Amino acid sequence: MVQISNNVNFNGISPKNLMDATYKAVENFQIRAFFEAKDEILKTGKYSEKEFYEILDALIDAETERKLVLELLKGKEPLFLEEIAKIVKDFPVENVIRDVIYLKEQGYIEELIDIKTKTVIKKIKGEEKEVEEKEYFYRYQVKDLPDDFIEHFFEPVSIVFDSEVCCQCGWCSSICPVNAITATADTLEIDDKICIKCGLCYSVCPRSFSIEQAGKNINKLDKSLKFSEQINGYINTYSASTTKNDIKKVRQDGGIVTSLLEYLLKNKLVDVIVAVQHSKELWKPEPVIIEDIKDLYKTSGTKYANASTLSIIDETKKYENIAVVGVPCMMNALEKGTLFPSGLPFFTNIKYRIGLFCMESFPYEGVLNLINEKFQSDFNKVTKMDISGGKFIIYLDSGEDLNVPLNEVKSYARHNCHYCEDLTSDYADISVGSIGSPSGWSTVITRNKKGETLYKEAINAGLIESKSLEDVKPGQSLLERIAGTKRKNCKPIELKEEKERSDYHN
Repeated sequence: MVQISNNVNFNGISPKNLMDATYKAVENFQIRAFFEAKDEILKTGKYSEKEFYEILDALIDAETERKLVLELLKGKEPLFLEEIAKIVKDFPVENVIRDVIYLKEQGYIEELIDIKTKTVIKKIKGEEKEVEEKEYFYRYQVKDLPDDFIEHFFEPVSIVFDSEVCCQCGWCSSICPVNAITATADTLEIDDKICIKCGLCYSVCPRSFSIEQAGKNINKLDKSLKFSEQINGYINTYSASTTKNDIKKVRQDGGIVTSLLEYLLKNKLVDVIVAVQHSKELWKPEPVIIEDIKDLYKTSGTKYANASTLSIIDETKKYENIAVVGVPCMMNALEKGTLFPSGLPFFTNIKYRIGLFCMESFPYEGVLNLINEKFQSDFNKVTKMDISGGKFIIYLDSGEDLNVPLNEVKSYARHNCHYCEDLTSDYADISVGSIGSPSGWSTVITRNKKGETLYKEAINAGLIESKSLEDVKPGQSLLERIAGTKRKNCKPIELKEEKERSDYHN
């Protein structure tokens, strides 16, 4: 969602302060590891020499900015992010907020959380009851560090996988400058003989550290956006349905994602779409690059098994503009790739991000076991799956449909989905899902001006029929309630203790 200039502006910073900050910045382990591995990186061929230096410059600029921000915050009392942004006036607000979160991960800044409990009246099953709600307040302060303090080293993302919280999005494998990482829907492997220990994979991993507080505060400060604690920043919310009969035949709900993608390809706003389609193994999705509209409909419908969609992003470098469709963890990963290093996404051709609502997904084996054990059905005879009205539903080729309560299928879901707080893809340009809209329609959240413009253009082109989400039932109240439940039930991530890498600081 956040669009940041590619260049850090150091105007107004004294030459001496800028020089001191730059000297400190180039001692950063990430910068040193990346620079020292130049030959290996260029030999791999993923990044050209020009791209190598663009990323290196971005790393240096970001670290220099962080060192300057750190100096300005020393000696200050604990402050909210919006208060810090007002104090540090040398850089854009979104940069300062982003820098504070990163400095926390580097070990320089402490996050202090105050919890306040209040009693509110809520209607529960038609009856008004008093319930207690907790409010969390986040403040940040520079730590009083010893002279021999060593900045935190970012482990390769194997630490995330070994901690059993990896979402298998595949982003790390795409950005790895030496192709040391292989990610699939179920596994993640790092070749230690190739890995240069640069920590870039950790920086952009959606499960390494959270950017939730950064995202919320940046959105709150953007006066063009509405804000909800449950679904984050947005411009408008809609309920929509495709007008195309061909899409209606293959859609899951309203057919909106397919309609938007068709509009993008038809009008040459993008060259290709990165999405998922069913593989040769029935109900097992695979990442795919769609270049032709005739192949687009193969990606229609919900795939309840997970796929490492972002693992193929590096294969799209030859295209000028691409759109990526994915679930919340993938949108989070792309956002982190934009934020870190400062202002430079690793793949600058990602023009549109279309996010899907997702409560949780299933491993492929989990889907097969679910169909067999809960429905006693042959998965080869299943034509569609759906979640609606608190039930998991399968449709058979006989025309019959079967359902079980949703709470009976949770044990088949991926446990690592329980570490995700985002239901509605906070960091997409447009978010789409079924919650809140009637059958045959999709709920649409436009997250920024780019997303709103694309949505309105698709309507004007006659591809989409649209209403305000306020005008339908169950509407936005249900969406926010379920999104709030996911945030409330999200498990905290605790990574295994990091190993010391002191040789990279000597």
